[in-house]
Amino acid sequence: MVNWIKSKKSAALSLILAGCLSLSGIAGAFGETAPAGVQIKEFSLLDTGSDVVGPADFTPEGNKDGHFKLYLSLAQKTVIKSVVLRSTDAYGKDNYQGVWRTNRVTTGWLLGIVQDKTIIVNPGFQKDVKAPVGEFEGEVSFDLYASDNGTIKETQYYVLEIETPQGTLVSNPIMYKKPMTSGGTSTTPTSPVPAPTPVPVPTPVPVPAPIPAPIPAPTPTPVPAPTPAPAEGPTIHVFFKGQELIFSNAKPIIKDGSTLVPFRKLFETLGFTVKWVDTGAAQQAIGTKDGLTIELTINSTTAKVNGNPVNMDVPAQIINGNTLVPLRFVAENTGYKVSYSSDGSMAKIQIDDAEVVTTPTPTPTPTPTPAPTPAPTPAPPAEEIEPFVVKGYLLNEQGSPIPGVTIYADNQLFYDSSIGGVTDENGHYQIELSQLPTSWIMSTTFTRKYNGKELKFYLRSDVDQPFAGSTGAIRNFTLKNIVGHIELHPDFWSFSDSMPELQMNDLEVTLTPVGPLFDGSAGNTITTRADALSTGGHGVDNIPLGRYKISVSWKPVGSPPIPMLLQLKGTKKFVSSIDFDFYNPFGTSSIFVNEFDIKPDSQ
Repeated sequence: MVNWIKSKKSAALSLILAGCLSLSGIAGAFGETAPAGVQIKEFSLLDTGSDVVGPADFTPEGNKDGHFKLYLSLAQKTVIKSVVLRSTDAYGKDNYQGVWRTNRVTTGWLLGIVQDKTIIVNPGFQKDVKAPVGEFEGEVSFDLYASDNGTIKETQYYVLEIETPQGTLVSNPIMYKKPMTSGGTSTTPTSPVPAPTPVPVPTPVPVPAPIPAPIPAPTPTPVPAPTPAPAEGPTIHVFFKGQELIFSNAKPIIKDGSTLVPFRKLFETLGFTVKWVDTGAAQQAIGTKDGLTIELTINSTTAKVNGNPVNMDVPAQIINGNTLVPLRFVAENTGYKVSYSSDGSMAKIQIDDAEVVTTPTPTPTPTPTPAPTPAPTPAPPAEEIEPFVVKGYLLNEQGSPIPGVTIYADNQLFYDSSIGGVTDENGHYQIELSQLPTSWIMSTTFTRKYNGKELKFYLRSDVDQPFAGSTGAIRNFTLKNIVGHIELHPDFWSFSDSMPELQMNDLEVTLTPVGPLFDGSAGNTITTRADALSTGGHGVDNIPLGRYKISVSWKPVGSPPIPMLLQLKGTKKFVSSIDFDFYNPFGTSSIFVNEFDIKPDSQ
């Protein structure tokens, strides 16, 4: 989660920004279970003043490396196959600012590993995926050197992956800052760490001695865990058809009035085959069973049931390394009924088969005459392909024609040599192609007015494939799925120390349509939580294009909701709600955004 406020105002939390973070609860590759007997004891930044490695070998190249410290606890002899450092956002999703690796075949710079100051583990830039870092046991200490690619900076988050034959250990995301000055708290444990016998390495390469660790302060300030679980509530017992479920890895919790339970246990109890999908941009917990598929995206309040979007009150989320999902949502969408009772100290939740309700046969009533419905827009007539001719239609999502738009056929043989044709009143175009031995690709750029503003659109043809001019082609265009996103920027200095820590996905955003949407529909009110955007930052993505009234409420865990004030980016007035339109930033086509500054309502 993103700690936006107190990291700027608390000396204790400045340790987090320095990377001094204890990672005792680490998630494994499935989001729940780490390799047995393998634990990250500490992962921290020591300095950014070393120059030990380059992008591809153990050779100083004039750029300052990020110098990290890693302490591992290995219950038995363990082969470390590779170590990978990834730049991420605050939720651990890749943001593609850099990847550093030891020996795994992937895009990335060299991640140098040094043991006992003078022995370099796995020297050189190994490209053999089978060449391990080495075999180790007990309490192990490593120095890691990430070659500077320009993204090792204060505002960047990173995640460390340690790959073993039993699975991959993944750290929580941590944020780095400049090295601490003399007199600060040391990141080195007070007790010495015994070093195991290293894997023999031919001709070890000497490494510049690391900068001495600063002297420990007499009473170091404790550092809070990066992703704390919600406050303790009643003890929760879950029963499925009378049989109590035992959750071994994590206990059920109540958050924002919803019960969250470990994903795998619940899905398998309900008869699902489970799958974990991590695309880098999103993490999903998916269950399939007898023609039913439920997809839950981490930190998103929109789930999918058989491909159809369904809103939830509380999203699936990873808390202290465990993937938790809303029990009632999953069970009721699987056809079961859920009952809840509590005496204050203990809550009892029962999942049972839904009752089959029979009703008497109703008395027949006259069938009402249906209201007339408008005739559907007829499909465009079928066309035949002609040599050296490309033709087709430009329609909107409802099938209505879009006239007066220039369609471009781009010659793939010569640079900047396109031919254009304009759509008629039926949205139809036809272009005579030059008789050259080449292929062509189709596109169009045009503007449309909405609420008095010019919006720019860029489309590729529905079949976005090149074709040979000698054969000709039919290429239709459809203006559909036009969406935008909003970005939220907290006004940091408006948050007092007495307030809870601001986690961005504790912000509830309500968007109410003002008038018809761009596609002519009435639209629906959208209530969702802020999330990490694929373009960077935090806000709400995939909003149907239109004019909306926006309001935001902050709902921190364990505290009453706090109303928020907003102002359009670039203006100077905070209000409780704003009517806004989307716009094309910097004249781009088919990208629609708006941005808001937010702060708590102090009244």
